Amino acid sequence: MVTRRALAGGLGSILAGPGLLSTTAVAGGVGQTAPKGGKNERAAKLAEEPLVILDAALDSDSRLTVATTINGVSGFRFVVDTGADRTVLTPGLAERLNLPRGPDVLVHGATAAVTCQTALVQTLRAGETGLTNSILPVLPYDRVGADGLLGVDALEGRNVVIDFRRNQLEVRRSSPSFEPYVSSREVSVVADSRYGRLTLADSRIAGARSLAFIDSGGGVSIGNMALARAIAAKRRRSPDPVERIRLLTASGEIQLGEFRIIPNIKMGDLRLTNTPMAFADLHVFNHWGLNERPAALFGVDLLRLFARVELDFGAGKVLFRLGQGGFPTVLQA
Repeated sequence: MVTRRALAGGLGSILAGPGLLSTTAVAGGVGQTAPKGGKNERAAKLAEEPLVILDAALDSDSRLTVATTINGVSGFRFVVDTGADRTVLTPGLAERLNLPRGPDVLVHGATAAVTCQTALVQTLRAGETGLTNSILPVLPYDRVGADGLLGVDALEGRNVVIDFRRNQLEVRRSSPSFEPYVSSREVSVVADSRYGRLTLADSRIAGARSLAFIDSGGGVSIGNMALARAIAAKRRRSPDPVERIRLLTASGEIQLGEFRIIPNIKMGDLRLTNTPMAFADLHVFNHWGLNERPAALFGVDLLRLFARVELDFGAGKVLFRLGQGGFPTVLQA
């Protein structure tokens, strides 16, 4: 299995290995160059092909958490997940605090929608944000990896500061009217809150215009297959090596997809080169009605290329501070 760390550490070299550069993307997506023979023969040959299993969950090194207090009881740690609609608790936390059970709700995850229990919370505080009198979903610990997830329902008008160099995470009040001095090592990218998430404006991935969402709870950056087709169309006259993969999500589910090294990603005045990215038609893209429109979730593997990232929901911008380093090259346009 290939983890996020191995991906950041040069999974691109795997694509350069013997036999792995033979697959070429075309506009139709995975496996479009059909071998000769009938349908059963083609299916058998596809089944025999080795597949890389890519772990898309956050690993322990990437799981930055914020101190959280529930109903006046402190000592809990929550992952700030800007890809999650709702703040989520784990069963152990709900049992420890003897939280009243609420109605069952439908929760949309990366690969599926599931019905889960809820718990009634009077107060939740995390940094300079919080929720009151809330009905929060309860999901198993192995799907969360902490005491809970702090979703975008708790981040309106807030600034999430992820400091990878200091291994710290803070949630502050946003000051939209205040324009701090931006040094030559900082790049500010305009964003908005379409689809309930922080969406980067003017994003192009391998030359294809795309919606781009910041997903601080995802270990791997993932594009939908509409984006994969758009990239293939843009690069139809140049090499575009693609590897078929199985994407292992945090819930333990497997999703068939693709993997490629993206030659360039442009976000406003920021440009990245040679960035690893997975592609799959996740349930969440369908839930947002984005199966036919190029879209991507930028996970912690991409965010960790920077020393510090500020996600300002109040000011509508993302501030990237250069200096952390990483395997893809990060440049200012």
